[in-house]
Order: sequence, then structure tokens, then C-alpha cells
Amino acid sequence: MMRKKFMAKEERKKDVGVSKLDSLPITTVVGNDMSFKGDIHGDGIVRIDGKVEGNISSKQGIILGEKADVEGFLESDNIIIFGHIKGSVKSKELILKTTGSVQGDIVSDFLEVEMGSKYDGTLKIGQREVYNDGKQSKVKGATEQQEAGRTK
Repeated sequence: MMRKKFMAKEERKKDVGVSKLDSLPITTVVGNDMSFKGDIHGDGIVRIDGKVEGNISSKQGIILGEKADVEGFLESDNIIIFGHIKGSVKSKELILKTTGSVQGDIVSDFLEVEMGSKYDGTLKIGQREVYNDGKQSKVKGATEQQEAGRTK
């Protein structure tokens, strides 16, 4: 299976490797027959297989299963998307699987995209300074410098 990997220049020197989510216990699950409205916050690993309307933030990781349908903002160190998200995604490491789709902006240090996945939005690699209220925001750092250089 063909995969495309993107990462910030400073991250290329490190061995980022495969997501650590497979080896850690899942602490929260929204099953495929469940629908949830509201925000989810935590430190463990969250797995979503159902429908969620709200923002999800979890320190260790977020997994969206194939039947997951999320409308909101995702933020975690590690995210794997098999399902659908309509909203922004912010992570250190993001893997967009063949069945996954993102309709929104992505800000991540490392991105792996499998062939067949779908993505519609803007992409910022290595610039995670986005505020956490689920709204699109101005990404700071190198992007501002690049924009300033273009306007001169």
C-alpha cells in the first residue's frame, strides 16, 4: 500500500515511527451504536466508532474508527483517522488511513496519508500553535514570516 509521509524539517531528523496507540489501553469508547453531543476531554486514549458533535481532546491519543462521524475539533499527541471528521485537527502525529476523511484544517508535526483517504482543507506541518476552541485560527511561526516575505 502506498503511503505519503510529511513532517517538519526538525522532525525529519528524528525517528518518529508508527503511532504508539496500538500498544496502549483505550480508556474511553463511543460505540458505533452511540451518538454523543458535547465535548470530550481527557489524558488517555479515546476511540470513537459512533457519531460525536463536539470537540475531542485527549493527551495520549484519539482513534476514529471506520464508522466514526465527528463534527468538531480534534486535538491530541497521536491521532489515527479511519472514519470521518468535519472540523480542524491538531496533533503531533496524525495518520489518515485509506477509509479516513478530513473536511477541515490540519496542523501536525508528522502526517502519514494512505492512498484512498480524502482530505479537504489547509495543511500546516510543524506549526501547532492553534487555539483550542474549535475555530479556525491564525497559525504562528514560519507561516507569518513566509507571508511577510511575499508582501514585500
